Amino acid sequence: MIQTLLLTLQILLPAAFGLDTADLRSGDLLLESLPCQLCSLIEVEEGAPYSHGAVILRENSQIYALQALRMVEKIPLQAFLNLRRPGTSTGVFRPIGLPIPDSILRVQFQQHFEGLSYDEEFLWNNYDSKGEKLYCSEFIVKLLNPFLDLPIKTKPMHYTHSRADWINYFKGNPPDGLPGVSPGDLSRSPSFRAIGTL
Repeated sequence: MIQTLLLTLQILLPAAFGLDTADLRSGDLLLESLPCQLCSLIEVEEGAPYSHGAVILRENSQIYALQALRMVEKIPLQAFLNLRRPGTSTGVFRPIGLPIPDSILRVQFQQHFEGLSYDEEFLWNNYDSKGEKLYCSEFIVKLLNPFLDLPIKTKPMHYTHSRADWINYFKGNPPDGLPGVSPGDLSRSPSFRAIGTL
């Protein structure tokens, strides 16, 4: 009981404090809620207030968010923050372990991920003519895992809440039980610690 309470406080207390963008470093995880019906479905399904995520990349004096939304891309941090649902904040989570060097993260992103297609089917290891298709959480895991002390593992995905809405989204049966990861999983992962909000 006491351990559970301490863990809850460790997660919630840092998140109660707002951060300045100067506090961010390359490799930090950003999680937020997007204002769309699918996003609400994801949040209810995973029991978390997040439906989208990105990774911070600092380049000189600029701060970018690396994300998979329309495609895998690098956008200015403020453009990422502008996507969130009005009245919500963006959670910031820091990888456990050594900092990720800006230049190494940038090269990893440019050589292996930038420009790949977004995966609306939420399938792990799904491909098209550009290479691997990635949804937001999958992209984050595959970008950051080489740098993490404790790599993130997939889980069998589930689509049980509002089942009719999931069937409508997938135009048939959802890919139940196949490996994947959600923004909610990332927020609960022992690979990160919550450091605050933007």
